[in-house]
Amino acid sequence: MILETMTIPNLAEMLKPQMHLPAWPGLNDPRAKAKAKQWAKRLGIWERLTEKPISVVRRSHYRDYRRTGSRTLGEAALRGGAQTTEQAALALWLGHPAADLDYVQDLLWAWCETSSWVWPAHEGRTIDLGSSHIARLLAEVLWMLDGQLEDEVKQRVGAEIERRALDALHDWRRPDGWWTVTMNWNHVCNANLITAALYRIRDVGQLAAFIHPLIQRLDYAIQGFAADGGCLEGPSYWNYGFGHFLDAAVVLHHRTAGKLDLVARPSGAEEVRHGVAGYGAGHEHIERICRYPLAAHIQGPLRSTFADSSNGYITAESALEINRFLRIPELYEVAARDAKGRLAVSGWRGLLLYNGERVTGKPDRRDYLLPDLGMVKLRAGGTTLLVLAGRNDVPHNHNDIGSFILHKHGKCLLTDPGAPKYTAKTFGPKRYEILFCRSRGHSVPLINGQEQPPGGQYRGTLAVEGLNQAGGEKRATVDMSHAYGDNSLERLLRRLTLAPDGTVELCDEYAFSRVPRSVEEAFITFEPVRVVRGRRAAVVGKGRQALTLTSAGAAGRFAAERLTEESHEGRENAVVTRITFAPARLAREMTLAFRLR
Repeated sequence: MILETMTIPNLAEMLKPQMHLPAWPGLNDPRAKAKAKQWAKRLGIWERLTEKPISVVRRSHYRDYRRTGSRTLGEAALRGGAQTTEQAALALWLGHPAADLDYVQDLLWAWCETSSWVWPAHEGRTIDLGSSHIARLLAEVLWMLDGQLEDEVKQRVGAEIERRALDALHDWRRPDGWWTVTMNWNHVCNANLITAALYRIRDVGQLAAFIHPLIQRLDYAIQGFAADGGCLEGPSYWNYGFGHFLDAAVVLHHRTAGKLDLVARPSGAEEVRHGVAGYGAGHEHIERICRYPLAAHIQGPLRSTFADSSNGYITAESALEINRFLRIPELYEVAARDAKGRLAVSGWRGLLLYNGERVTGKPDRRDYLLPDLGMVKLRAGGTTLLVLAGRNDVPHNHNDIGSFILHKHGKCLLTDPGAPKYTAKTFGPKRYEILFCRSRGHSVPLINGQEQPPGGQYRGTLAVEGLNQAGGEKRATVDMSHAYGDNSLERLLRRLTLAPDGTVELCDEYAFSRVPRSVEEAFITFEPVRVVRGRRAAVVGKGRQALTLTSAGAAGRFAAERLTEESHEGRENAVVTRITFAPARLAREMTLAFRLR
C-alpha cells in the first residue's frame, strides 16, 4: 500500500523543508511564470482571457435535477463558474491587460455566497467530485494571488474552503463512501483535498496528519484497475479519475523535493530509511495504468467506448504529468492537440508543465491485449477491431460481454454506442432500461428473447491468437457461455477473425440443452444502413467506405431498425441503428457465421 512503511512523522519530515512552496511546481517562480505567459500567447490562450458575467448558480437550475432528473443545468452552472474563475485568475496572474482584480474578487465572493458546491445529483453529501474541485481551485487561487487579493476576500474564501471541505471531511456522523471506493470518485476527491490541504494547512504536523490517510486511500482506486492496467470504467474515466491521481503525484513529489514518488519509484523499509519513498511493489502496475490509453486508442479522437465512455483525447496535462515520471512519449499521440500539433494545455497547471511538446503524427500500429480487463485491439489491412469480454458488474457497467468495435475507412462502422446522458435514471434501478447500458444496444445476441443481465456471475473470457504478427490471421475468441441467464444455453463461443486484408469474420457457436425458441444476432452502428439482396445482406455506410455484412453459411434474413426515440438518451446526438439477423432454422447445436468486408 502507498505509505505502507511511512509514519505521519516521517511524512512531516519530508514536507518540512518545502512548506514555503505552493503545491503546484512553478506557481511562485518568476521565470516559470514568464515562460507560461509566452506559451499562453503562442498557444492562443492569451486572446481568450476575457471577462464573462459573474457566475451565479440559480436556484431553479440547481433544483432542476430534483424536479426533472436532469443533471445538465445545475452541473453546467457549477462547472462553468469554476472555469470562469480559473480563467479570470489566470489572466490576473499573467498580467493580462484585460485582467481586473475586482472581477476576480467578485467571482471568489460569489462562491462564498453559493449555497452548495456539491453537484445537484449528489445533494446530501458533505463532499463530492464538484465541491472538492472548487475547494482545490479556490485554495490555489488564494495562494497564487495572495499579494493582490484583499484580506477580507482571503479570509472569507479561506473560511469557506475549510468549512465546506477540510473540516467537513472529518464529520464522523456523515462519512463519505468515496474514501475507499475502487473507482474515479476516490482519486478525484482525495487528490483535490490533498492539494487543498497543501495550500491551507501551514503547520507541518497537522498537514502530515491530514493528508497521510488521504494519500493511502488513493491506493484503493489503483487496485480498482485490472492487473494489466486496464480501466474498468473506460478511457473517459481513466482521464478523469487517474488524471487526478497524477495531479496528486505531481504536488506530493514537488512538496517533498522528489522524496515521495507515487508513480515511478518503488519503495520499502530500506528506502524510507534513506529518505526516499514511492508507491511500493506495485509501481509496475502504475506504469501499466499509464499505458492504458494506448490500448484504447483507435484513430484521432476515436477510442474505445466500452462502459460509460466516449470518444476523445486524453488531456495534454495527463500526458505531460506521466512524462515527468516515466518516459512514454507515445502518449502525446493520443493527447489533445491544436491545429499545429502542439499539446492543447489550458490553465496555469498546463502552462507550467509545457515545454513545447507536440505530436509527431506517427500512428501506433501495434496490437494490444489486456487479458485481465478482457479487451483486445487488433489491426490489419486498414481495419482496427476492439473486442471486449469482461463481466457485467464493473463500475459504470454496461451489459456488453462480447461487444466489439470495427473501425475502417476512418469510421467506426460497427460500434459500441458509449455512455448515455447522465440523469437520475442512469444510476438508479432503471439503468438497464436505457439502450446504451443494456445488451440490446450492443452487438451481442438475444437468446430466446433474453438480454444479458447485470451481475458478476455474467462474464466472459478472452483468448487471442496472432497478436502483433505480420501477414497472418489474428483472432479473438470470447467464451460467452456464462453471459446469459438462460439455463438452456450450454455453450456460446464468439470468434472474430481479422484477415491481413482487413476483412473480419464473426462466428458464434451455440450449444443448447434443447432447441431454442429464437436466436437473434445484432450489429450496432451510427452509420446509414441498407438491407439488400433480398434481406441476405446489409450495407453499413456509404459508397466505397461502406461495410457489407453477409451470412457465411446459415440461411436467414437481415433487418435494420433505427432506434430514434431510444437514442435520445445518448450523448452523440446520433441515432443508433440495430441490424439483426434471424436464422431460418434453429437447432440444439448451430453455428452462425458472418463476413464483414
